[in-house]
Amino acid sequence: MKRLSFLLLLCPSLLAAQDFLYKAELLSYFDNREYGAEIQRSQTLMGVRVSPEIGWGWQETPQISHRFMVGMHFIQPMGSPLEEKTVVPTAYYQYSDLRRGLTMSLGAVPFTFLQSDLPGFLMYDSLTYMHPNIQGGLFQYRGSNGFAEFFCDWRGRQTEDRHEAFRLVLTGRYYRGALFAGGIMQLNHLANRLIVREGVSDDLVLYPYAGINLPLLDSCSLQAGYIVEYERNRSVDAHPAFPQGAHISLFARWKRLGLSNTLYAGDNLFPLYPTKGKLLNQGDPFYQSSLYNRTDLFVYLIRNRIVNCLFSWNFHYTQDYGLDHQQQLIVRISTEGLKESKTLNNLFGK
Repeated sequence: MKRLSFLLLLCPSLLAAQDFLYKAELLSYFDNREYGAEIQRSQTLMGVRVSPEIGWGWQETPQISHRFMVGMHFIQPMGSPLEEKTVVPTAYYQYSDLRRGLTMSLGAVPFTFLQSDLPGFLMYDSLTYMHPNIQGGLFQYRGSNGFAEFFCDWRGRQTEDRHEAFRLVLTGRYYRGALFAGGIMQLNHLANRLIVREGVSDDLVLYPYAGINLPLLDSCSLQAGYIVEYERNRSVDAHPAFPQGAHISLFARWKRLGLSNTLYAGDNLFPLYPTKGKLLNQGDPFYQSSLYNRTDLFVYLIRNRIVNCLFSWNFHYTQDYGLDHQQQLIVRISTEGLKESKTLNNLFGK
């Protein structure tokens, strides 16, 4: 009886120490792709994604905090009936230790938690509309001179119709004044379906890079790196592929105007794409070309801590297919404020 009385007295104090948390985001996208390249698909993507979350948070100490959040992403393609909607659940526990710069998030975690964008050869912008969560776990470190983060995204549970699929991604960056250096390592794994045995495929990517933040305009950076990849299909009696190539990117923004340019020169990065597609390779199919350049010219129509509206005209040049272009009009309304990004294809889609 004494224990019950003690718990009844303790419960109000525990509840008082907790905070009710909420966040919400609305993403509206219009993405018109005028592509003539055979390795791409000409189409128009248009839809809206609503992402509410609620939960509880509590402080263990002034530096250590916990929170538990649940929510969903409601995705409705325009021009489609309500029956073609997609609902993606969000549910995660997050632990944060400010003393050590550590954060751990477990569950279905929004991609917006990443400290650095994934480049286009690792994350295609159309996938970001429909795959907004990391499904597994995200572990992050942030220090005074850089950061590191690792995540596991379990993309497919094995069934009779679905492949087992996951990827592991490790990124990091170190700053020294205006200079910076870092790297990305990814293992993408695609296994069999439950009954049909089609073999196992692996995609291993290593991307070291270095760059400089230039004291020009409002934001300006130049980055150069080299991509080394190992890709194989274990069910085929053939040697694995080792595609590689140079990757250079430039980002510049002045007030509401900006430019983003990426240049890749090397081998076909996705030799298994014709048979495995996006199940294995999550990047932009244009990287099947030995020479690919993407130039984004963009303008912020609205830019504040709540509403961001951006129009971007993107030009894609490949050695084999010439020039293609794309227009994007994206609106993002978020209670979490403005998130700066160096790669426009991930700015609103993550």
